[in-house]
Amino acid sequence: MRTRLVLLAAFVAVVPVACTVVGDGKVARINPPAGLDDTLPPSTTSSTTTTELISTTSALVPTTVVQTEPVRLYFIASGQLTYVATPLPAPAALGQIVAALQDGPPAGDLGRGLRSAVPPARVAEIKVTSNNSGVALVELPPGFFDTISLSDQRLVTAQLVLTLTDSRGIGQVQFNIAVPKPNGEVAPPGQLLARADFLSLLESSSTPTTSTLTSTTTTTSTTGG
Repeated sequence: MRTRLVLLAAFVAVVPVACTVVGDGKVARINPPAGLDDTLPPSTTSSTTTTELISTTSALVPTTVVQTEPVRLYFIASGQLTYVATPLPAPAALGQIVAALQDGPPAGDLGRGLRSAVPPARVAEIKVTSNNSGVALVELPPGFFDTISLSDQRLVTAQLVLTLTDSRGIGQVQFNIAVPKPNGEVAPPGQLLARADFLSLLESSSTPTTSTLTSTTTTTSTTGG
């Protein structure tokens, strides 16, 4: 019996933190005292998720609506003049009107059977201004009529005069060089020419042709972060 107690005391002395002896002589396991687990490495897992919110802003770019007005451009049809009502940006300047005339008749059915004796802008630069008194001042380049046939020269003058006097506020046209008139006479530089001077070259029963303009409106979206 004494030997058993000695062995038991030795066992308790070796493992003081794990067991204890209860009253009936049995050994019971106990929890470690507070503080014994401080030496254990921390077992904590930190997971951080960062979410970046991207802000997308769609800005609608406003579309500008261009106002137009119909302008009568006179072209040649079988030796007579007729017009095509062509939309131009309003208010149409005299220079824009003459430039459109120099572009020639419209393509397709609208321009079928029509031609122009006015040289294009790449061949002859025509400058037009107004004296604010109802007179259009037309500056033709030197040698303007040199490349135009004699039969077409009076038609060129008629095209310019009739187109310009059909514009609002213009009643007469003045050229910087001599120009032919329908009756064969030559108007000297600076002479005022009116629509009535060229009525004989108009088609007596012409049906006006209207050129329509089809425009496509595009709304552009821009994206910013």
